[in-house]
Amino acid sequence: MLFIRNAWIAFFIALLPILSIDAADKALPIEIPFRVTKSSHLVVRAKINNKGPFNFILDTGAPVTFFAAEPGKSLGLVSDENGWCILDKFLLEGGLLSEKMRVKLETPFQLVGMNGMALGGLEMHGLIGYDLLAKHKIEIDVSKDLMIWTLLDFKPKAPLGVSGKNSGSGLDALGSFMKTIGAFTGKKQDLNPALRGSLGIIINPDSKPLAVLDVLKDSPGYKVNIQKGDLILKFNDSEVTSLDDLSKMYRSAPEGKKIQLEILRKKQVLALELTPGKGL
Repeated sequence: MLFIRNAWIAFFIALLPILSIDAADKALPIEIPFRVTKSSHLVVRAKINNKGPFNFILDTGAPVTFFAAEPGKSLGLVSDENGWCILDKFLLEGGLLSEKMRVKLETPFQLVGMNGMALGGLEMHGLIGYDLLAKHKIEIDVSKDLMIWTLLDFKPKAPLGVSGKNSGSGLDALGSFMKTIGAFTGKKQDLNPALRGSLGIIINPDSKPLAVLDVLKDSPGYKVNIQKGDLILKFNDSEVTSLDDLSKMYRSAPEGKKIQLEILRKKQVLALELTPGKGL
């Protein structure tokens, strides 16, 4: 009996590392700020190879993710003969990171037309398509400013019929036509939109206190000099114990009213005052 009991103990001890790995592999939901544009498109922001941010439309009709040629060129990106490019890092505002991500480095006719006629109210830099969307469970409530992304154990099949160049001269002509009409009407998009519903900081959700991993340029957090490595202690005198706490406190703050953050930086406690942004 003693032998059998010891055998069971040894079995469970051997199993523990496997159970720990399985638990660690479970993806945590991530809150992604978004904006509903004038044209009723859902837009999120992303940094590419630590540059940006850039505005992307969530497009369930796009088979793959597109990044417009002009901003891609400004980052020094180079595509292969079929128009594909590998991004070292694709970081959605909120903290969802995709590494070595394959995208089409070209400007679809939809973006040419929308930017030409300023249909969205801000400049669009790309489309997030099925290849990335299908890998996640996405919960959207358009009455709020955050959507929830959770990584799935699912690998979508490679889409068919995506050529290396803009497909269809008719579609290209439509985009050029819309751009020309936009020039005649004098409509222009907002090239410097403000953040909406976000501090503009990327947080390590597992750290206690919450640690800042990165700060988006021109965001409310950037403007008051929040820095990478700062630890967030309090929000308006209320202790911050989790990312969910911080998110709820910030979303409930009245628009245009200043808020206070207490942070710890290199053993020094600092009080920072900032004003929530109005839009992306």
